[in-house]
Amino acid sequence: MMKKLESNNNTNPAMTFRRLCMWVFIGLLAICAVTVRVAIMTSGVRLLLVVTLVFGLFTGLVHIVRMSDLHPKAFFPVIFFIVLFIVWAVLADKQPNVKLLRSTYIKRLHKFEGVRYVWGGETTSGIDCSGLARSALWQAMLIEGGREFNPELLGTRFWKFWWRDMSADAMYRGDYGYTTTLGNARKIAGYDTSKLKPGDMAIASGVHVMIYIGDGKWIEANPDDKKVVVNKAPANSKRGWFNVPVTFVRWKMLQEPQ
Repeated sequence: MMKKLESNNNTNPAMTFRRLCMWVFIGLLAICAVTVRVAIMTSGVRLLLVVTLVFGLFTGLVHIVRMSDLHPKAFFPVIFFIVLFIVWAVLADKQPNVKLLRSTYIKRLHKFEGVRYVWGGETTSGIDCSGLARSALWQAMLIEGGREFNPELLGTRFWKFWWRDMSADAMYRGDYGYTTTLGNARKIAGYDTSKLKPGDMAIASGVHVMIYIGDGKWIEANPDDKKVVVNKAPANSKRGWFNVPVTFVRWKMLQEPQ
């Protein structure tokens, strides 16, 4: 009995620390899961997600160090592949398949149909016009990056794009070099969409984003409809945003290589 008590009192501090890290990480994951469901995607929420990711990596490193004690021969190969992955993610340069990326982008846009309009929102709990355009693209980057194992879509380019919150006006101005201007139109009602590619955006008065999805249809998180809607824009359309001057822009990531 005495030996058992001594064993309980002499708990390995390293094991206690590893368990603490694991439970803290699980707690952060739970907080993130709830937060992204009930809150809009603010800079504070993004910071929470980044902290959770970094802490998760730290927790993994703590367990790798423990593995080095139990299986020393496996330690250096694991470290080698981790370093190799970091170098690949930061330095590798592979042109993504733009057609596949555009196709996945359109599919992700459709996933938001019917989602309620919330100013500043970027999730299926609520989304606004610029959030729709941006969220669908970073999701497409993540999906295609994993499918192609492409560092251009999974590395620093992805994280910078995900971190930067871009308004309709920022897209219109081409902030951070993410968009390029295609031209202007008096309105999109009756506009010849054969000049556009799916994924191109029409920015009305610098404050509202509508995305062309092909077949003469536009998707938008519309504050008047209070949700994400898809509509065609015939010449006789009475929809307000279809009848104001627009500037057409394209995500540079969806620009075909010359």
